Amino acid sequence: MVKKSISIIIFLAVFFQASFVNAGFGISPPYVRSDKLTPGSTYEQTVTLLRSSAEEDLQATVTINAPEISDRITIRGGETFDLPKDKLQVPMVVVVNVPTNAALDVYKGYINIRIAPKDQRTGGVAIALGARVEIDLTVSNLTISDFKVRRTEIENFEELSFPWNMKIFSWFFYRLRMNMTVENLGNQEISPSSVKVDITDISKRNTLATVESTRFSKVSAFEVGDIETSFPVSLESGQYWALIKVYKDNEIVWTDDKTFTIAKAGEMGDSAPTFGIWPWLLMALYIFIVLIFLALLVKIKSWRYLLIVLSIFIGKPLGFIFGLLGSSFRDAKVRFWKWMAKKASKYQDTDRRK
Repeated sequence: MVKKSISIIIFLAVFFQASFVNAGFGISPPYVRSDKLTPGSTYEQTVTLLRSSAEEDLQATVTINAPEISDRITIRGGETFDLPKDKLQVPMVVVVNVPTNAALDVYKGYINIRIAPKDQRTGGVAIALGARVEIDLTVSNLTISDFKVRRTEIENFEELSFPWNMKIFSWFFYRLRMNMTVENLGNQEISPSSVKVDITDISKRNTLATVESTRFSKVSAFEVGDIETSFPVSLESGQYWALIKVYKDNEIVWTDDKTFTIAKAGEMGDSAPTFGIWPWLLMALYIFIVLIFLALLVKIKSWRYLLIVLSIFIGKPLGFIFGLLGSSFRDAKVRFWKWMAKKASKYQDTDRRK
């Protein structure tokens, strides 16, 4: 009877200590693998820890067993980390730092992952789950250049107001901006060779412009990065389609269709793209260049060319100012005569009553 009672107690202890075992546990992918490493490179791979139920906090303990390279493999955040309650997936980032003097060879090993309740008390029945991540790394001097585009996005923007809509400013600031996320699959810095965008009306029947860019920031080896590029355009406000083609050399590696909107000046409010002080700095640069040129013309007493330059650079701004003054004057004149007509009508009514 006593032995039977003890057996029941032990069974219940084991059951309650190991209740989380019923929730399945796994990893994806079950390996850290690369055949593109070179001496001095850094490689990162994410292994996701998965469980079908997350009703309690768990703790993961990692042990690296990889002869020759175990000191070059680390876990971002440490070799002990939590699997929080209510979180079914937890990423584990494995970082491989290849020494610059590493021998060209194949390196193998494994990573053991042990999962146990976070509040497990010592002295109790310890039941834990585990998984094994295989390590298969090749260090060579082979140069590999490859990438994959994950996404592309086109930003909405608005027309520029005066004076920024002048050609000398709009080429820099009135631009179609595109963002793309690129995954570097090779072992050296890389970026697309070029990006072409065909811009059509909303019906896709008429191609209004074709723009291209060949200058991009680079994404480091084995990493994922965002690249931004822009294209000068001369489109009016409205909705358009952007037909995007991303090239690697002469090969199209990504195509996408995106709609975008160009709003009228001021319609987007705070959501409109901002340019900071750059437009004003550019204006200051232009003014400085013009002043130097005018000073040279005055010095050589070339009055004819001086007048021509003045008419070119200040003609449109003066025309804009005089246009505003003329419009204000016409508006004031209309208001004055309306007021006079109202007064005359009032006096006519008074005379009729008399």
